[in-house]
Amino acid sequence: MKLVLHAIAALFLALLASPALSQSFPVTIKHALGETVIPAAPQRIVTLGWSSTDAAIALGTVPVGFPSFRSAGFDKDIVPWVEEGIAKAGGATPVTFDDSAGAPIEKIAALKPNLILAVYSGISEDEYKLLSQIAPVVAYPEHPWTATWQQVITISGAAMGKPAEATALVAELETFIRAEAAKYPALSGKSAVTLIDYNGAAAIHSADDARAKLLALAGLVIPPKPQAAGADEGFWYPLSYENFDQIPADILIGFFNSPELADEFFARPYIAAAPQVKSGAYVKMDDRILNMSVISSSALSIKWGMPRYFEKLAAAAEHVGK
Repeated sequence: MKLVLHAIAALFLALLASPALSQSFPVTIKHALGETVIPAAPQRIVTLGWSSTDAAIALGTVPVGFPSFRSAGFDKDIVPWVEEGIAKAGGATPVTFDDSAGAPIEKIAALKPNLILAVYSGISEDEYKLLSQIAPVVAYPEHPWTATWQQVITISGAAMGKPAEATALVAELETFIRAEAAKYPALSGKSAVTLIDYNGAAAIHSADDARAKLLALAGLVIPPKPQAAGADEGFWYPLSYENFDQIPADILIGFFNSPELADEFFARPYIAAAPQVKSGAYVKMDDRILNMSVISSSALSIKWGMPRYFEKLAAAAEHVGK
């Protein structure tokens, strides 16, 4: 009987892995800059922008090249969660390049890709046309730099011929986020906003911002915009320092490029007078790498960064109303 059961299980697994049940090619992907046909399963992928690198690795293919993460406050080309993903895959270290001034066309061509993923990027129409002469290019679904991390995974998965795997990965990561937040009862029912110090005011992220959506997914409440706030500026709205105490949130989460900038901001008289700051119900997100893992949530950064992030939020939640 055991032999029969093993045989049935083996047959089931074989059927799952059979070509008949896998994504057939060619695959056509529609996006903001056109319609891209991918003739065969890609073996050499190059990514542009953020997060597509992580999606490709999580779905089983280490790109041959992707943008460097080197920036102010971070002097390495590859962030920790991507390093870990590459090591787990056992692949060679890919080529990294600087795309801060635009897509480096010649460097990308030299990598001989057969797919270019730019799902969360800002490539222009001219860059898209040039890159399309090298390999099929999948750009953002609607507007530059607006794809959600879920879209990055599902679109990348579709382009790689792995739509079912991509859908399953999104579900797994959403469950992981909820589970991490649920570890901390103090977070239950709490409201929170994320913010930065920008252009002489506090810039509060609206409910449509990726950081706010992440909090909502975790079960936190995004409060309404205070009456004293200025007009919406895309995914955020300005609030003068003088009105900082009018933010109707239990927890304030400030993102900064360094501990010094965070300390200076929360020490300002108007900021320090806010009830959340006085009680300690605020979070200084002043670690450049942790901030990157949250701001650019991705197929790999979520499991790396969310445990650290929610631990900080929970510590602040313990001070709500005190």
